[in-house]
Amino acid sequence: TIPATMSFYKQDKIAEQVVYGTEKEKLDTKWLTDAVLAVTGAATLGIAVNNIIAMTPLVQMSEGFQEANESFFAGTVVFELLGSCLVIPIAEELLFGVVYKRLKLYFGVIPALIGSALIFGIMHVNLVQFLYAAVIGLLLAFVLEKTGKLSMAVFGHIAANLVAVLRTETGWLEFSFYPTVNGILFTVVMAVAGIAVVSLFYRRK
Repeated sequence: TIPATMSFYKQDKIAEQVVYGTEKEKLDTKWLTDAVLAVTGAATLGIAVNNIIAMTPLVQMSEGFQEANESFFAGTVVFELLGSCLVIPIAEELLFGVVYKRLKLYFGVIPALIGSALIFGIMHVNLVQFLYAAVIGLLLAFVLEKTGKLSMAVFGHIAANLVAVLRTETGWLEFSFYPTVNGILFTVVMAVAGIAVVSLFYRRK
């Protein structure tokens, strides 16, 4: 799908350059700051949302999620890292970069943010992944809007998926899945960190 969605993305990019002029990405301090914020925001918010969902009965109730989870982690770690943490984030962000910008063109920024996040969530078919993907999708679309760089959304997506894979395969941060004092406090800290990143992006013109 990457070549197909890339062609649409390039068409949109050309149209933007006609209107706003050409601006190449520079590997400067601002670029690095954006990348660190995108990665931090997606990773911490992803952890918080996963933890909140794990503390509810939703995971046990959703057969669709359990089937999807078994398929997702059916291969070796190498394929999970290459597929889920590299190829899929690039493919999905190219697609939803186009979706977001087209929605924005017709309906404006806020409807586009909400619309693209909902579509991204619905695409995951089951309720558990819908909730997680909708939140992360909203964040990544917001990062794209504020930075103007698809690469930042890709970095954030990679970070969120990488954390999910590492947690599942290694048991890392497993304590935080449970509604204990430590689990709840850690989840709150992660949520606050994610919201802080959103706030930093929000303050930008």
